[in-house]
Amino acid sequence: MNTNKLNLIPLSLASLTILAGTILVSSVVSADDSVVDEINITVPLSCTLSGTGMDAHNAEINNGTYNSAIGETTLKAFCNDNEGFAIYAIGYTDNEEGKNVLTNSTLGSTYDITTGTAITGNDSKWAMKLTKLTSPTPTYPIIVAGSTEDSLKEQGDPDYSTFQEVPDDYEKVAYRTSATDTGVNAEGATLTTTYQAYISKTQPAGTYTGQVKYTLVHPHDTAAPQKPITIETAYTNAGKQKYNGYYKIQDMNPTICSNVNQYSGDGMAEVIDVRDNSIYHIAKLADDNCWMLDNLALDPTDPTTAQNMNASNTNATTEAITNLLNGSSSTTGWSNVAVIDVDTNFYAGYTVPRINNASKDTLVTSYGPASTNGQAKVGIYYNYCAATVGTYCYAENGANLPGTAIDAQMDVCPTGWRMPTGGDAGEYYNLAQKYSNTTAGIDSLQYDLSASLSGAYSVSSASGQNSNGGWWSSTYNAYNNGRNMYGLLVSPTSVDPNSSNGYNRGVGLPVRCLASD
Repeated sequence: MNTNKLNLIPLSLASLTILAGTILVSSVVSADDSVVDEINITVPLSCTLSGTGMDAHNAEINNGTYNSAIGETTLKAFCNDNEGFAIYAIGYTDNEEGKNVLTNSTLGSTYDITTGTAITGNDSKWAMKLTKLTSPTPTYPIIVAGSTEDSLKEQGDPDYSTFQEVPDDYEKVAYRTSATDTGVNAEGATLTTTYQAYISKTQPAGTYTGQVKYTLVHPHDTAAPQKPITIETAYTNAGKQKYNGYYKIQDMNPTICSNVNQYSGDGMAEVIDVRDNSIYHIAKLADDNCWMLDNLALDPTDPTTAQNMNASNTNATTEAITNLLNGSSSTTGWSNVAVIDVDTNFYAGYTVPRINNASKDTLVTSYGPASTNGQAKVGIYYNYCAATVGTYCYAENGANLPGTAIDAQMDVCPTGWRMPTGGDAGEYYNLAQKYSNTTAGIDSLQYDLSASLSGAYSVSSASGQNSNGGWWSSTYNAYNNGRNMYGLLVSPTSVDPNSSNGYNRGVGLPVRCLASD
């Protein structure tokens, strides 16, 4: 029996050993081991305002009669959130916001048909009417002009059922305070618009034209769009006074520029430079900046101009202007505006301010509103030292540059204006980006900017006139060992706002100025 007991004990131990070994080599997966794959789908905000029946509404109305059904347009508004929207209307004759008359270009403004609801009388009138649609379904009601939100909540959604004068400023004609149609059909909120006109017995025969512009804003309590105004009106509103019959270019400021309308066939203004009484055209272009549309013609070698230049009318300090104007000399084709303390051991084309004024009144091919019969004056050719009022006058090989990427800080532009920035992030580039890189886009940019093929001046003569043109920028270009600066290059078929090589600082180029921000 003792022997049997001894045999049982090792057997039990062996079993335990095998079991322990099995536990040690087993792989156990925890229930907490997991991964989460996150999916994010962003639905962008989208608001649309569209119309059907937007073709010109034509009607023939005899003298002394009235027509209350001049065309019908369906407007459809949709925003895919719960913030609502508002629709504003404004008269829009001849592409001018706030002009709410029907005009006949042949007869002139004396015979304009003004807005009003008269259906008889001695004066011709026209008006508009909006009416909510009840289909397609589901149609969510659109709150319309004529009632307050509180009364509409009590009364429902009354139709805008009577004709109203066309507004001469942005007027809210419809709005919703919450989501538009979010049903399966998602048609949006809809309304119709129709027009009426009464033609007096004395109205001359002819075709009279006008428009109404509708603008959607989001959310519903967004402030009304601002009606752009002309540059001259902006000067007047800012309390500026005219000088010799023109507003001063030096009186431009960011507030005036922000308030004016972009150039689109109108909106250009003539202003005067008080330093030499030169007249320049200016306009707000597609980049929302105000630009000079003529090449600068300021001649600092002219004694009267020099006497009038100071820090209050020039984009430079008193010290820089004094330094620039201290004496003068001449070489073939150039006028040197001598500078105090300039190291004349360097090539003068880089270290001495030079201009060429012999070409000032030369006419060259030009495009746009500032051109006369397709031509414009060259203006002054400035080497870069002169363009920067003698403050950027470094050696021909870039020696003595106070850094590897220095930009010009001062220039010959009027106070309130400056040379544009260049390069692939500059203001020339940003302007060009507003236009398509197509023949039509290039033509439009050249026209709006009044691009002139004014060429350049080098050594002793002008070259490239009527073939190409360009203007200085304030931006440094490292090409050619620091000799160059960025600029804008134009030809009859191209506009290059980011020329990789830029322009050599020793040559003469025109200057165009941009209103300072």
